[in-house]
Amino acid sequence: MYPRLGIDIGGTGISAVVLDVDGSVKGRACTDTPAEHGGDAMVAACRRVATLATERSGLVPRVAGVGAAGVIDADGVVLAASDSFTGWEGYPLGERLNASLSMPVSVGNDVAAFVLGEQRFGAGRGLENFFGIALGTGVGGGLVLNSDLHTGENGAAAEIGHIPGFGDRLCTCGRKGHLETIAAGRSIASLYALATGDSISTKDVARLAREGDDIAAGLFADAGAGLAKAALMISGILDVSALIIGGGVAHAWDLLQPAMDASLRRTPPISGNPVQVLRSELGTDAVAIGASQFADSLL
Repeated sequence: MYPRLGIDIGGTGISAVVLDVDGSVKGRACTDTPAEHGGDAMVAACRRVATLATERSGLVPRVAGVGAAGVIDADGVVLAASDSFTGWEGYPLGERLNASLSMPVSVGNDVAAFVLGEQRFGAGRGLENFFGIALGTGVGGGLVLNSDLHTGENGAAAEIGHIPGFGDRLCTCGRKGHLETIAAGRSIASLYALATGDSISTKDVARLAREGDDIAAGLFADAGAGLAKAALMISGILDVSALIIGGGVAHAWDLLQPAMDASLRRTPPISGNPVQVLRSELGTDAVAIGASQFADSLL
């Protein structure tokens, strides 16, 4: 197996890692996502972080895997995306990255990459079945069944962030009441601004919650309760009892976990098997590490 490159294209940041033949990260780099400038600007940003991560690693990756926000088809074309990105839907991401990085590239959904990374190197090791939820700018999900990543008929399996039943706020996809409207980082910041008039980052909302701000604490409690409800939906439909949560908002684990635990105690799954909620072990590298494994098909 050759050294490989993994890239995470998220709503606010793009990061790259270079892994050696044993799967250890030897170099990393990141930059802000130029989401408002279109696909070509995104590819240029990917090239910059890939070059920097490669220089820092001292290795020469031969293949690359990329995890990108949105529904991605087998050819690396973005089939659907949120309004966070300009000109993203329909963009031939795989083709453009192949040309820009001058190496074979395999592209898939970023949350599928997150789940694959946790399965092989993180909290999902040894679990044959689990569901992953990534809390970032949006909310995405990924599913492992019988040790295989399950993407569904159209590549959109496990899109838990866009399941209704979580209120009536308008979601970024144009529909209402999705989990993303209460649990995504952007939504938490937006709800705080709506309640107080203060436009601050999600990290600052978390800081205020820890300092005793009742409104801020309530938003994270609502997000935690929503995640527990999602976990029960998953358990009821798939009989999967392990849930791994990651993404930037998971840094507020101390604020999310109490509400999740309380909700799951009040309404346990019908199977009687408790849902095991685990925190991502790979942190901010999870998507990029998992995306590097997409390149298995190129070796």
